[in-house]
Amino acid sequence: MQCIEGWDLPEAAGPSRHRLWAALGIGACLAAVAIDAIVIEPRRVALEEVEIPIWDLPDAFDGYRIAIISDSHFPRWTSKKYIHRCIAMANGFRPDLIVILGDICDRAWRQSAEVPNLAGVFDPACARDGILGVLGNHDHRFDMERLRQEFADRTPVHLIENTSVYLERGSALLAIGGVGDLWHGRVAPYQTFENVPPEIPRILLSHNPDLAERFPADIRVDLQLSGHTHGGQVCFPPGHAIHVPSLYGNKYRAGLVEGRRHRVYISRGIASSHLVRFCCPPEVSAITLRKSSDLRYAPWNVSASE
Repeated sequence: MQCIEGWDLPEAAGPSRHRLWAALGIGACLAAVAIDAIVIEPRRVALEEVEIPIWDLPDAFDGYRIAIISDSHFPRWTSKKYIHRCIAMANGFRPDLIVILGDICDRAWRQSAEVPNLAGVFDPACARDGILGVLGNHDHRFDMERLRQEFADRTPVHLIENTSVYLERGSALLAIGGVGDLWHGRVAPYQTFENVPPEIPRILLSHNPDLAERFPADIRVDLQLSGHTHGGQVCFPPGHAIHVPSLYGNKYRAGLVEGRRHRVYISRGIASSHLVRFCCPPEVSAITLRKSSDLRYAPWNVSASE
C-alpha cells in the first residue's frame, strides 16, 4: 500500500480493540435482556382476547364474556395494588363472569402459614354473574379450612370445587363446574356435573391443565379453563419454554390447545414466580364464547387417539 506524502493514516484497530467492542456489545445486550426479564416484563400485563366456538351454544350465550385472573400468588409475589390493576383490566372487558383459577395465595415454605388477609383484595371485581374460583397447588400451603373461610367471609369469590352452577339467560342454561387441584386437592368430575343434563354446554375450571389428559370419557366438557403453568415464564420464539410444570411439556404451556377429549385455554397468569419473565408477559384473559354448529367442536368428537 502506498503512502501519500503529508497524510497521516490512522492505525488499524488491533484484535484487542475488536474484542473489547464485542464484549461491550454482548454485555449491553445481556443487561437489556436482564432489565426486561426482571424489571419490565413481569409487570407488563397483557389483555389476551380470544373468541372460542362452543358447539350448540344457546343463542342467548353467543357473545358471553369471561375474564380470567389466574395465579396471583398473593402476598408472596403480588400486592393488593397490582391485583387491583389486573382486575381493572378485567373489568374493562365488561365480562359477564370473572373466574379465578387457583394459586390465589402463596407463601415461601419457611414463612408463616397464617392465612393472608384477603379483605379488599378482590372487591373491585365486577361481573354480571359474579366471580367464581377454584384453588391451586400453592393454596394448599395454608390451612385449607381457614383459607376457604377467608374467601367466604372477606371476598366476593365463590369457590366451586367439585360442584357446578347454572348461568341463566331466560330459559337458556350454561353450566360452569370446578374441581380441586390435581396435585394436592380432590378431583371429583362425576360429582361436579352429576346434576347437569348432557345437552347443556359445560365449562370446567381446573387450576392444572394436565387434567384434560385424564378426564373421564363419558363426561361432557366443551371447554376447560386453566392456569398453573405461567406460560413457562422464560420462552424463546416461537413460544417454546425452557420449563413448563406439566407432564406434557409445552403442549399445555399457554393459550388455546386441543386436549385429549376437549379444548383447554391456559392463562399465563398475572404473577411471576422468581420475578423473571422473558418473551412471556403475564396476562389477564378475555374470552368470548361463540355459538358454533361445526362438528369439530361437538363434545363427542375426540381428535386424539384413544
